[in-house]
Amino acid sequence: MQIFSHMRRLGAALGLCWAMLAIPGHAYSNDELYDDLDDAPLEALQHEDIPVDQRIFHSRWHRAPFAPQQFDYTPQQMARHWDELMVGIRAPFPTPELLQTLIERYPELVSDTPAFTGDYQAFSNALIHVWRLFLRGDFQQAREQGLQLGLFGFYPAMFAQTLYAIYLSDRQSEKYMMLQDVANRARDHLPLLERAQDDPDAAEFVAFARLGYAYAIARIAEESPVPVIVFRRYIGKIKDGADDVLAAVPEHPLGHTFLAAVDAGIMRRVGRAAGRLTYGARTAVVEQSFQRAFALAPQIPILNYEYANAVVYLGRRQDLPKAHEYFNRATAVTPRWSMDALDVLYARQRQQEIQLMEDAYPSFRSFERQRRRFTRVTDHNLTNVLTPVLTLEQLQHPERYRLD
Repeated sequence: MQIFSHMRRLGAALGLCWAMLAIPGHAYSNDELYDDLDDAPLEALQHEDIPVDQRIFHSRWHRAPFAPQQFDYTPQQMARHWDELMVGIRAPFPTPELLQTLIERYPELVSDTPAFTGDYQAFSNALIHVWRLFLRGDFQQAREQGLQLGLFGFYPAMFAQTLYAIYLSDRQSEKYMMLQDVANRARDHLPLLERAQDDPDAAEFVAFARLGYAYAIARIAEESPVPVIVFRRYIGKIKDGADDVLAAVPEHPLGHTFLAAVDAGIMRRVGRAAGRLTYGARTAVVEQSFQRAFALAPQIPILNYEYANAVVYLGRRQDLPKAHEYFNRATAVTPRWSMDALDVLYARQRQQEIQLMEDAYPSFRSFERQRRRFTRVTDHNLTNVLTPVLTLEQLQHPERYRLD
């Protein structure tokens, strides 16, 4: 039965690719179709989940490219400034009172957690320390210590892993495995999140948890070939995730950003017409959702660079000054913690990529084709802020830059 299920999804993936060529006004070319099919090796269309090699967690991770002391807050400072620091992701501060309320209602939160002894203050202190590690950019330590603290520690641990995967891992393959590991682990907890979905005391925790799951899937999907996106049902998982975040916390800045970026990303990959007909992606949703996010938290760097990306994906060359305006807004933000710092660094890198596209390519799609081909040939993670910005020479001769 599993073989037939894979066959049906494979047929749907390939059928969509061919069907997109017949949609009037759709810009998906024959060359792009063959590139996407070439990007999708058979093994990628046999497994819904990316196989994860656990050895990637045993080596020493790269250090973040800033001094940890820059974002090192005492527990008292964290409590005082928490709402400002978490304005985007809206994670709840792990006070003893909140922990006791949620653990008494949902004891699964600390099942198989020897670190929890019934002392809520001590457990709160341990969790605050994990968040402190995460805030200052000690991602591997945050992961290792967070995984010892049940689901309350799991989510800052997995967000730390997600940020490391996106912004600091060298290889695209390693990035994908780390993100898949986050999704795999988070998926196991979805039944608990369903139970807590309508609990107002758990709302921020549920939204943060769902955001982590959907964000990991989205960062895999945004650079995957269209057949893989369809076969692995990424779009439905991501859109459902964005809806679930906003169902828990309707005024969630990154929830609205995510909802907008999902539709923009769909149209980036398959065009406006196919995106609207196959997935209901609409430019109006993109604009409205981004405006909701800007009204809630205009200074988040990721919001500004995602909007800039959406302008690039959906606009014309004459719209690029607007994209640069929002990249500039992202890079002008003074970071207050590790996620903001990495988002600012990536916004600067992404803006330089878009400038390369303007200078050397007739269209965004032609640039994207070569960018994806470069990643396929070299296994470079192009969102890694530790590496130099992509160059035209690299795009034209990817075989010279293969990672060993």
